[in-house]
Amino acid sequence: MLKNRYQEILVGMGLISLVRGLISLKRNRSTLLIDDPRFMGDSYHFHYLSEMEISALLRLGKIYDIPELLDLKQFLLPAGLEFVTNDIRLCLGQTPFENLREVLRKFPELLDVTDQDLLYKDSPETFNTYFLEELRRYEAACFDSSKRPRPLRFELQGPKWMKTLYSRFAELMNREYSTSQDLKYASLIHLLGLSAEEKLKTCLSPEEIPFYFFRMLSPLYRLQDFFLTTQLKRRLLLLGGDYKDSSIQFWQFHEHKFENLLLESFEGVISGDRVLFFAHVPEEVPFKVNSKFPLFRKIQMSPIKRITTPSPPTDLTLISHSDALGSDRPYRALARGAGVSYYQFPYPELPGSKAEFYEKDIAQAYHEDAGFLPFEELAADTKGIQSVTMDLRELRGHRKLEAAVLDRLSLEVAVQDKNIKGFEYWGPFRYRSLGLLALCYGIEGI
Repeated sequence: MLKNRYQEILVGMGLISLVRGLISLKRNRSTLLIDDPRFMGDSYHFHYLSEMEISALLRLGKIYDIPELLDLKQFLLPAGLEFVTNDIRLCLGQTPFENLREVLRKFPELLDVTDQDLLYKDSPETFNTYFLEELRRYEAACFDSSKRPRPLRFELQGPKWMKTLYSRFAELMNREYSTSQDLKYASLIHLLGLSAEEKLKTCLSPEEIPFYFFRMLSPLYRLQDFFLTTQLKRRLLLLGGDYKDSSIQFWQFHEHKFENLLLESFEGVISGDRVLFFAHVPEEVPFKVNSKFPLFRKIQMSPIKRITTPSPPTDLTLISHSDALGSDRPYRALARGAGVSYYQFPYPELPGSKAEFYEKDIAQAYHEDAGFLPFEELAADTKGIQSVTMDLRELRGHRKLEAAVLDRLSLEVAVQDKNIKGFEYWGPFRYRSLGLLALCYGIEGI
């Protein structure tokens, strides 16, 4: 039986909302988590984790005594990430040494030819150990910096050739086309931004350089979110929290302040001090998430009926071409396990746009990519989903100084362009940079 009032109401079921619910309960706040199917938080960077995100989640488990997070590694499967462009197929997700060899095969200009033999001076295991120590040092520095408004300055330690590689990565990632006459690194940013943050980008700010560098070379893992969220939900109930799988039928606001809501399951009117909204941008709700940046929704083809499954796809392929970098069809995504799990095609969120308008386009792209990659072209249902990609391609300014780790994006939940008090956006785009890593630092909130 649900209560009539809660101190915190969390809307949208997923890893981050469950962790927030457990933190709130540990602080003796009455908490309700509502699993409304319109509020979906699925993102590539929520499912495919590097060692940075794993370290941050393990820390949360230790600080708040969450056994499921302390045992996070039992919910991880080895994963692969592939970037496909006009000229390059970059296969990542392996050990740091194997990832670095792959990157240097496709981007040899990152290291002088005379220095490339230094990569093999020590054993692969020695390099892997060194790299993961640096990665964890960077992640720990990000965590410490997130507690203060001051920006983080990170200097890579290690052999001279590795520092050269890192500095060239930083330089080439932001080189203008007028100088390079080449879109090779613009394509890399484009696809790294999708996998790490689900954002379309054409340049990186100073604080993003080490994040993208470490994420590119880190081993990758697919989170078994079906099992983990099931156990976290059980933990939430054991600690006295409430959970309800139901759509919200009615929202009441008074003077642009949240008052209460009514569930379709007829639980009665429920009010709350704060409503935390953990999801992408939902449709068919009486409010909107204001963003000055354009958004893309995605239409999906899938032979699988359920998005969340005990056997999730472990290999993610992101596909784009040079002429797509600034277009309204910026990429396609293919996830595979034993076979095709889903194929996604983004479309711009415009007045009157609907997923149904793009069914012919996704079917054609699906057929063409099946012959190009190749993969087995399975019969699949077409459906629109609520997952969203944010378009930051117009952000061209290169800041000379780093920003704070928890730099908020200007996203607010509003009715008639007036912000709703007590109603907070905690979706994947809450912070400007660092993706899931920033959410792990900010989830403690106030």
